Amino acid sequence: MKNWKMKLATAISGIAITAGGMMATASPAAAVGGCSSGYLCIYDGTSFGGNKVVSASTNSCFRMGNFNFGTIKSYVSNLPVDALVWETNDGLSWNPERTLVSGGFSSDIGVPLLGAGNDDYVCMGNGRPWNM
Repeated sequence: MKNWKMKLATAISGIAITAGGMMATASPAAAVGGCSSGYLCIYDGTSFGGNKVVSASTNSCFRMGNFNFGTIKSYVSNLPVDALVWETNDGLSWNPERTLVSGGFSSDIGVPLLGAGNDDYVCMGNGRPWNM
């Protein structure tokens, strides 16, 4: 009986170590904001609140003016590529405003009016607004 208990304890501790190892390798972004794996989620409230826009694309853009959305105040990126927020004043020239890092997140970006322009874009990977 003693030998059986010892084998069981060894097996359980091995499973616990394996499970702990899997949890330790999870992306920090996967644990916040309610954003599923493989998606970029941007929010118009701090701490991942307010309205949410979600994208799974890795090589395209979306125009912020297409959504009932304020400014980008927080984000979670579970994409394998970075995203970039672009702003324009005339629709002809573009300025990069902020990189939303792959695997990253921010509960309060702290950039006033980020993505607030009707013609501002968020582009993932190699997507660029002038190609849209």
